[in-house]
Amino acid sequence: MRVHDLSLTMYSNSDDGVAMVYHAFGPDSYEAASVAIWLEIARVSTKVADVGAFTGLYGMLAQIGVPSAKVIQVEPNSAVRARLSMNLVANDLFGKISVVPYAVAKEIGTLALHIAWGESILDTGSSLIAPNAPDWLPVRTEIVTAAPLDMILPQHDLSAPDLMKIDVEGVEHIALAGLRQTLHSRPTLLLEVQGHEKFVACHAILAAYGYRIYAIDDEALTLIPYDGSGPQEWFARHVGARVLNYLCVTRDQHFALAERGIGRIRAMMG
Repeated sequence: MRVHDLSLTMYSNSDDGVAMVYHAFGPDSYEAASVAIWLEIARVSTKVADVGAFTGLYGMLAQIGVPSAKVIQVEPNSAVRARLSMNLVANDLFGKISVVPYAVAKEIGTLALHIAWGESILDTGSSLIAPNAPDWLPVRTEIVTAAPLDMILPQHDLSAPDLMKIDVEGVEHIALAGLRQTLHSRPTLLLEVQGHEKFVACHAILAAYGYRIYAIDDEALTLIPYDGSGPQEWFARHVGARVLNYLCVTRDQHFALAERGIGRIRAMMG
């Protein structure tokens, strides 16, 4: 599979939704705008953390794009982590990227990870949040070690990362609460947020560090800036029920690179 000018291999037995998108739709097809933004910024980054790595796309792109970079991938789901390791081997990245088997939390402990799908599907959706919807029953629960990112990152020489992706299925506000020390170094974040309440909580943390926040619309291939009108009102007006990634940035160079990446993908897709 190809992303811009990079080639990589991802295994799938019709069980990995990310790999299947590339197989069905070709180069630059999965989260097109988000991945283009990530790749542009990753190419000027020396320390990168992929938190909620799933089967490895974002972290592998960072490492292939900059072979000398320090990249870690944090993934608590053991079945998904096994496929991630296979993908690292296939791309000659095993041992170069550190795989960290933790969940994110405000303090050290253990948590229940609720697995959304059976053994035949490795797809996103597993969560540390106990299910409360009558139409969703996890197929199994796995007890995982949990720790704040402010503790995880320094253990892997990433106390001041340049770039982070955080995709933790509904506990993004908890991930940020455990990242406050690291946020002093102002890493650029690609942050998935699920719902207006989580957006309000994440905005409250990030605003204290001077972050500018942009919703990434992977369908329209646009950046939607948060305009200061009030996070709940803005979210209702521009996002609604969608689950989007957000570019959270303080560095002007990184924002310029994000605009270049989204401009490239927009031009490619016509």
